[in-house]
Amino acid sequence: MVALVGMYLGYLALAFLPPLLWLFFFLHEDRHPEPKHLLLATFVAGIVSAFVAFVAEFALFSEPLVDFAGKVMFGGGILYRLFPATFGSCDFSSAAILAGGLAGCAILFLGIAFVEEYVKYFAVKLVALSRVEFDEPVDAMIYMVTAGLGFAAIENAFFIFSGLPDLGANGSVYLAANRFMGANLLHGLASGLVGYALARHVFSPWRRHALASGIAFATVLHALFNYLIIKKSVEAIRIELYAAATPFYQTPLFWLLLVGALLVFMGIAVLAEFERLRRRNDRRMNPVTAQPSGSDYR
Repeated sequence: MVALVGMYLGYLALAFLPPLLWLFFFLHEDRHPEPKHLLLATFVAGIVSAFVAFVAEFALFSEPLVDFAGKVMFGGGILYRLFPATFGSCDFSSAAILAGGLAGCAILFLGIAFVEEYVKYFAVKLVALSRVEFDEPVDAMIYMVTAGLGFAAIENAFFIFSGLPDLGANGSVYLAANRFMGANLLHGLASGLVGYALARHVFSPWRRHALASGIAFATVLHALFNYLIIKKSVEAIRIELYAAATPFYQTPLFWLLLVGALLVFMGIAVLAEFERLRRRNDRRMNPVTAQPSGSDYR
């Protein structure tokens, strides 16, 4: 029993390690460290937001559930029932995807990405936004990244534990490593982009649409990431099934390079936004020596 508990705790630690490594990296971007208890609360809020996202996505987008006797147990999500032609056209079966079934998934990708980006923002709003410690523009990015990586940590745990019978120890390590450089980084960076928009919204009140624009931008990039990842897997299946010579643009490597390019673009944007907010804060802290140059939120 003790060995079993230890094994599962080890898998849980494996799920949380990659997001925590990214969190320590991003926390170094803050010259005035935030209280550890508030960072912990925000990280936990990000974990909770993942469960909220799961429920919301199921309630909005899920397909009808039918038992073995053909009886409908659940009629489908709200948006699925309202717009069956839109959401019903997304078929994730291998045959449908190979035949171009991803073409009908764009709205679903955007919907799922929006739900996830919004619940991460809402976690920060509930836990940190009204706190006295939230007193610098860069704090918005720090707390958003923290919530995003909390979301990523519990998502890692879900994938690892749900796949344990097939993955085993080596497969779990491989999955965690892949998600470290993929989905975990994506969640941190997308939340960082929302954090920059939140900073503009909170500390520059005349920019009333900044937050909505930031969430929308992060949603599009998040959805694009999901599409590229699935497309990479699709091309791998195609090559495995047909074992024929294929153009480079239909190889998994091509789509993996696009995923890498997207993450590099997002990483550069987030680090640039951190630097811009730090300069903004330096001007607030040292108004005498600062050079007047207008807003740094352009």
